[in-house]
Amino acid sequence: MESLLSNNRCGQAPGPDNNWTGSNIIRLCNADYDAALDELSSTAGQDARAAIIIRLNDILVQEYALIPLVYRSSASSAYSNSLGGIDINGWDSEMWNIEDWHRMDG
Repeated sequence: MESLLSNNRCGQAPGPDNNWTGSNIIRLCNADYDAALDELSSTAGQDARAAIIIRLNDILVQEYALIPLVYRSSASSAYSNSLGGIDINGWDSEMWNIEDWHRMDG
């Protein structure tokens, strides 16, 4: 996780000076973010590291460098009340478990 988060350091943005090979493709430059990364690299406790990672994530979201996926909806989410076995899965085909669909009594 630390290596993924460290891709967003200020000096890592791709550009002509680094032959466009920088890892900071979102081009975030935030001194608080870099300071939290330094703190993360010198912190050993799992709970303390988790708190720092959450803080780093919050910075990414609050700076709009990362827009989290919060809701995936589609019109097929509306289905008949008499149809059972429906388990819509936002990461797969909407009919991934069609063999389990059935009409409910009444």
